[in-house]
Amino acid sequence: MNKYFAKMTDEWVDFTAKTVSFAALSGEEKKTADFYLAALEELGVECFRDGCGNVVGVLRGEGKGPNVMLNGHMDVVPAGNMEAWAPYKPFDPVVEDGKLYGRGTSDMLAGLSATFFAFREIKKAVDRGAKLSGDLIFSAVVMEEPAESVGAIYLMKETLPQHNLHPDLVYLAEPTNGDLGLGHRGKVELVMEVHGHVAHSSAPQEGINAVEKAQPLIAAAFQNFGEPSMTHEKLGYSAMTITDVVVTPGKMYSCVPDLCEITLDRRYVPPATIPDTIAQVQRCIDALAAQDPEFKAEVHQRMNHRVCYTGYETDVPKQHPAWITDRDNEFVEKSFKALRAIGQNPPEWYWKGGTDGSIFCGLYGIPTIGYAFEEVPQAHQPKEYIVINDMMDCVEGYTAMLCEIYGIDFAQFTE
Repeated sequence: MNKYFAKMTDEWVDFTAKTVSFAALSGEEKKTADFYLAALEELGVECFRDGCGNVVGVLRGEGKGPNVMLNGHMDVVPAGNMEAWAPYKPFDPVVEDGKLYGRGTSDMLAGLSATFFAFREIKKAVDRGAKLSGDLIFSAVVMEEPAESVGAIYLMKETLPQHNLHPDLVYLAEPTNGDLGLGHRGKVELVMEVHGHVAHSSAPQEGINAVEKAQPLIAAAFQNFGEPSMTHEKLGYSAMTITDVVVTPGKMYSCVPDLCEITLDRRYVPPATIPDTIAQVQRCIDALAAQDPEFKAEVHQRMNHRVCYTGYETDVPKQHPAWITDRDNEFVEKSFKALRAIGQNPPEWYWKGGTDGSIFCGLYGIPTIGYAFEEVPQAHQPKEYIVINDMMDCVEGYTAMLCEIYGIDFAQFTE
């Protein structure tokens, strides 16, 4: 990190600590959104809040492209067991031994603020006369943590088209340990419903027990439904597991259950798709039904109803489509070149979990690159922290990559 960016350290820490203190759980991001909107207004750039609560800032370019979007989410997961945080408090950020402690620091408030500071540096360069060939977009979205991408979907489907914004590249500030993240496996949550016939539990022979009928389906799920797992040279292997079983009418009543609802967490890799994962379960259901005329079951995606802090409501599937950006993509090459020029030498990397890259690249086909010095193992953990100097390297890295893409002289940001 050069001295130019080192001088921003205290300001960046104060800025990021404020966002931690807002305790922005999913659906409760208003204070963080207000904070970013005010910061963008202070910069004097075009900025707005959309219908579901995302915040966007724009530096318009000359229309030649490429258009680049910096993206991160504002929401954080709950703190969990407070005793596990001792001596810290999750939403009372503390600086200690060069680290900033607090819920959401690693996932991903520090990365989001790093992109904002880089956006601000490019604004300064423009004020000094630099030209942007394309638009530079800063976007802070809501409700990523439920793994449904409500904010990202709204951003891409509604907000950006309404404002004539069309990104050619997305930088995603999720934790990558400072590596360049180029994709991840897909995730879909499936619901398998097995039906029976209710009866009094004192006379079980008069009913059809849905739990009994579900047993072969559950066993098949733990055996990958009798089909081989898939592997991908970059993204790894497919996997599945049962995460929940709910029986109706349930333990309050003396009843033979007539419904057994089984939740299946399915991770898949290309070329498989979400419809393929559903079809795999359906094949098993059909086979079981052919063997047992009393077996009745169906499978569908988990749908959840979500309400944003603005009041916007939507029903959304619990999924993260698989995505990957080619290593030889021109923007990936330029990103590696820019980081190496400032002394960083990151490898390519692929997440185990999910991100909003599923929307930007997985659904819309926009090359997406993850980058932030937040440590992946810290995400969602008690005593969550980031290393401050590493995150200042991240601000420098984002600024360098944007300069490389737009042809701006990075030397103006060195001392």
